[in-house]
Amino acid sequence: MDVGLKRELERKVRAGERLTREDGIALYESDDLAWLGALAHEVRTARHGDVAYFHGAEAGGGLAFGVGGWRERAADVDAMLRLREEWDGSEQAAVPAGDRSLSGLEVLKTYAVARLLLDNVPHLKVSRETYGDRTAQLALQHGADEIEGPAGDEVVELVQDAGFRPVQHDGAYTAVREFDGPDPARRDEPQAMRL
Repeated sequence: MDVGLKRELERKVRAGERLTREDGIALYESDDLAWLGALAHEVRTARHGDVAYFHGAEAGGGLAFGVGGWRERAADVDAMLRLREEWDGSEQAAVPAGDRSLSGLEVLKTYAVARLLLDNVPHLKVSRETYGDRTAQLALQHGADEIEGPAGDEVVELVQDAGFRPVQHDGAYTAVREFDGPDPARRDEPQAMRL
């Protein structure tokens, strides 16, 4: 992606303009995951600050949308745009319905693009069961704001180690318990991610 297009997409995102289908495809085609992730993280942080959510019980919920991987970028963008247009607020979260065959790069790119396209969807969940703990932590840096999976000390530490302040919510997204933010002394060494 050329610098001019990057700057134009940044301008649109920062101005709160809705991104188009062409914008979504261009984001997917970007080979600069650091730039894409940083832009999505900027939007995520503006909306949720340093908080990462989790539910008090194992709960699915949220509207799922398909993720096809590299070969189906346009279809993925179309699915996200359909969700954006049909969103009625009855669910508070969206969940990319990927699978374990997706590479870490594909997963993170999908979360970043989803955060930028789904501007009216409050929460974007990442599943620990589907992607594993490390990729779930990285997804929090690329647009996701909630870890889906069983609650407990493990998820609190996972969120803290990712650099966020864990907040447990109920089914209506009301905070029921807030935890301390990250402890720099607990931070793990970076782990390899399957690209």
